[in-house]
Amino acid sequence: MARILFTCFGSLGDLFPYLAVAKALQARGHQVTVGSTALYQQQIEAESIRFTHLRCGLDRYTTPESVRRLLTSFFDPVRGGKVITAEMMAQIRETFLDTRAALADADVVISNPLAFATPIACRERAVPWLSTVLAPMFLLSTYDPPIMTPAPWMIKLHRFSPALYRGAFALLKRATLGWTKPLHELCRELHLPPPAGHPLFAGQYSPDGTLAMFPSGFAEAQPDWPSQTRMTGFPYFSTSAGDVSAEQQIEAFLAAGAPPMVFALGSSAVNIASDFYATSASVARQLGQRAVLVYGQHADQIKDIPPGDDILAIPYVAYDKLFAGASVIVHQGGIGTLAQAMRAQRPMLVVPFGFDQPDNGLRIQRLGLGQTLPREKYRVDTALPLLRDLLFEERYRRQAETLGKQMAEEDGVSRAADHIEALAGKAVALAL
Repeated sequence: MARILFTCFGSLGDLFPYLAVAKALQARGHQVTVGSTALYQQQIEAESIRFTHLRCGLDRYTTPESVRRLLTSFFDPVRGGKVITAEMMAQIRETFLDTRAALADADVVISNPLAFATPIACRERAVPWLSTVLAPMFLLSTYDPPIMTPAPWMIKLHRFSPALYRGAFALLKRATLGWTKPLHELCRELHLPPPAGHPLFAGQYSPDGTLAMFPSGFAEAQPDWPSQTRMTGFPYFSTSAGDVSAEQQIEAFLAAGAPPMVFALGSSAVNIASDFYATSASVARQLGQRAVLVYGQHADQIKDIPPGDDILAIPYVAYDKLFAGASVIVHQGGIGTLAQAMRAQRPMLVVPFGFDQPDNGLRIQRLGLGQTLPREKYRVDTALPLLRDLLFEERYRRQAETLGKQMAEEDGVSRAADHIEALAGKAVALAL
């Protein structure tokens, strides 16, 4: 048996893949702990997984309105990256001390990109660890460049010269180094080795390996990815703590008519949807389609939608209980939502709000699985023709079924668990 610690921050969409792998490792007999913000303690413990609190700036956002204000700043296309880094750096000393304490009971650690204290603590304690990424964008390849949210037009220049992206990445790293000043100051204060590279880029990757945990076929391995990157496929998560009432409503609605269009915005963008659901309901009705709107905690986002038997508005339901019964899925392009939509074998319209979502949407379009439309352009007149095509053009459905079947054959949970177990086995053997 090995003692395995996950350090994870971000949205629930970030957390859930790690919970899937954690449960698999637990089922294999290992002791597993997930360290995160106190906001996720309930979700983690509901899956019968040990939780340890890693204090961070996100802890203070405890109400739906405070979360909405925070996410509005996070999704700012220009300042969002700086804001979220500042939140994670606000209590980096506390995060580091809690991570260091948790390492006393760990043989191996698994980190996500926002766990900035983990590389420092693991190097100090000589604990092996694996870094992870959930979307190709975060590998920042010049051969397969992502859409840069502040400058999406750059993607059109790549075919002329990849060197343009090398220069852009160099400027980006230089411009953002100051964001991580609190981490460098902490290392000096505690007489720790400085970060082994820019904490937002090379410094987050482990010398023991990086797990690329996004759907197979979503991106090809590139020569400038971190060394020892292993592609696992996406770790699908199905919660054991679902809302029975919500699931019953979905089952009844699906059984009452033709497959509906589904409009869902994951766990973050759903809080700042604005007129997204009103626009979506109008589009569905103009197309003569039934619809399910998954609107989250903020009922004010659906208050202007005329009621009717053709539309079901529901705060939340596990996507694996809904997506397979859809005709078309409209979502924000977060990797967890996107992977569930791919697995459901349904065409999709990606309406990205920020971060990796524009890049994910472009990849869906390239794969022939659907279309993408920027959030600021999501209106009835722009969405209507795209969704008409997705509903009635057979090529989208055929491609979704083909790639969905391929994905059903991969087991991202087991592959990720295998890599973690292999490293843990070496660590335990060396400790004996």
